[in-house]
Amino acid sequence: MKVLGVIPARWASTRFPGKPLKQIAGKAMIHWVWDQTKKSAIISEVVIATDDKRIADYCRVNGLDFVMTSSSHPTGSDRLAEVADKISADVYVNVQGDEPLIEPEAIDAVTSCLLTAMDRGIELATGYIEKASEEQLDDPSIVHLVPSMDGCVITFTRLPVPYPLAETMQRTVHVGLYAFTRKALKLFSKLERGPVERAESIEVIRYLEHGYRIACVPVTPGSFGVDTPEDLVKVEAILRKK
Repeated sequence: MKVLGVIPARWASTRFPGKPLKQIAGKAMIHWVWDQTKKSAIISEVVIATDDKRIADYCRVNGLDFVMTSSSHPTGSDRLAEVADKISADVYVNVQGDEPLIEPEAIDAVTSCLLTAMDRGIELATGYIEKASEEQLDDPSIVHLVPSMDGCVITFTRLPVPYPLAETMQRTVHVGLYAFTRKALKLFSKLERGPVERAESIEVIRYLEHGYRIACVPVTPGSFGVDTPEDLVKVEAILRKK
């Protein structure tokens, strides 16, 4: 079985333009994500999917495999679907290009979750950290995932849910790792973006809005997305300590 790791990387960003090439401890952020993804025990190959010549040039100079894609994709997973038209694989794993601290074990856990869930007819999987910090509960850049009792996603939201009306429940943090079968990825790219996806700006809500199930699995904490220059400073401090 061929499992392709795909790292979407676009230059445009409302809060932090050009962040894939921002330097962290002497290396571009996208390079850190590449190196971590290459450590996966399950991923067969890794490519960076970009629409920007500057990112492509960096990849070319540094020996990172890349695929040029359209600039019109609304989400990273839509960009993955174009990669699927160009590179054949059984499973495609979307590894966010702004997660330089992503653990290879998390990538493997989400991919393994998908391979197991396929026996139940589920063709998309993601991960989550089981305990959100107090700081994360008040941060709208943090997405929370509500898991069902059978290991699937009930919903994603930027609100700290569930609400403790009758009983307190631990809030989670969604990790932006998505493992798709080829069939699910092609379907995803053809589905209409629904009102909840657009409102929350969480791409895989599209799959839920159209009635499909998503498997989920807890992963080791330690990674977080770089959304601002301040996040970059935090990541660099962590990497220098390591």
